[in-house]
Amino acid sequence: MSESARERASESISTRFTRIMNATTSRWGMLTDPSIVGLATAPPAVALLAALRLEASPGVILALELIAAAPVTAGVLLALSLMGARSRVVDWLAGLPFPVENMNAVLNGLGESLEVVFRDAAPASPELNVALDEISAEVFVLKAGPEDPADDAPRWVDVRIGIVDSKRNPAATNHQRFERVRAVVADVLVPLAEKYPIAEVRVK
Repeated sequence: MSESARERASESISTRFTRIMNATTSRWGMLTDPSIVGLATAPPAVALLAALRLEASPGVILALELIAAAPVTAGVLLALSLMGARSRVVDWLAGLPFPVENMNAVLNGLGESLEVVFRDAAPASPELNVALDEISAEVFVLKAGPEDPADDAPRWVDVRIGIVDSKRNPAATNHQRFERVRAVVADVLVPLAEKYPIAEVRVK
């Protein structure tokens, strides 16, 4: 990995990751979501209040205090463990043979498709769809261009990421989108670039 590649990758994403961006990179990141932490804390907290009102034994009260504190403690520890997420994302981007732009969108839980721009010729959509189908049936070519075959503009394809946002647990689908993009890039586009050189990939 060259220093210039890592510098380019570092400049393509936010200089500081928010809690959401860090959480998106981990399957456990949703456990740092304040709403989920609060939901997990509520039942033992209510039980603790009831125990205090009923003057339960010190042992019961201590146990309930520990249970009530566990989700908060776990969330804080997990958030701290994810502080190195930016460096890991930069390493991944720097190791690719082409730039991936606007990864900030994916890290923030956004992005519907990937625009893949080729240096010269582009694969036919059916050929690319065969490879994309190995990732998921929800991933496929939405459109390709330019529309005019005589146009000298760079060839491109728009690939659907295929993740539907969850209203109940958006943090989980944020991570699913992140992993889906990584899979499409690593398992399909990187091998494809050996035959059809790619100029850049952009999240849209």
